[in-house]
Amino acid sequence: MANTQAAFGFQQVGTASGAPNFARAGSPTAYKIKSTYTTAIFFGDLVRMWVSGDAQGGAAGYLTQWVAGDGATSTKIPVGIFIGCEYYSTSQKKGVWNNYYPGSDATGDVSCYIIDDPNAQFLAQAGASAIDYTKIGFTTDVVVGSGNTTTGISGMYLGTPGATSTYPFKIVNILTSPPGVNGTDNTTGYNNVMVAFNNQQYKNSAGV
Repeated sequence: MANTQAAFGFQQVGTASGAPNFARAGSPTAYKIKSTYTTAIFFGDLVRMWVSGDAQGGAAGYLTQWVAGDGATSTKIPVGIFIGCEYYSTSQKKGVWNNYYPGSDATGDVSCYIIDDPNAQFLAQAGASAIDYTKIGFTTDVVVGSGNTTTGISGMYLGTPGATSTYPFKIVNILTSPPGVNGTDNTTGYNNVMVAFNNQQYKNSAGV
């Protein structure tokens, strides 16, 4: 059965040692988003630190959403995967928790929570061309896509596999079961792939 496009960003499924590291998953690392940053960040999005000269708004020490093409540079290093935030809502006049940052409505800095375990592994969707077993060990950048403002879920998916050492992810496995479920046909595009960090703030790799 051919897969259908239904990107969901990066969903943690485990670590290099097996089961998810619940100690870290239950207590993700807190970071900050500048309240003046106007780009929405969704649940499952890859994020990075703002760097000097960045076209995106932000400030040193604050997080911004990953941009397609960032993986081709050595100065834009992934931090981890965004899983929610809390901030004082200007419109609601109270503190709120949200599974995505809408890019507005925050008074003061936004506290956000990031899976930054360097050994974490994630499920993600391929693009229009299938990623099969021959691509295991290759690296890949990220296509940003469009996040869903109703569910807050990311629209990010994997780029074309290659051998660039600065790409953020490395392909480690291909999902093929249960048969017939969307994403498990590795002969057609939009199949589900397991990836690990290749280049990340706590984990730098020479790639393929």
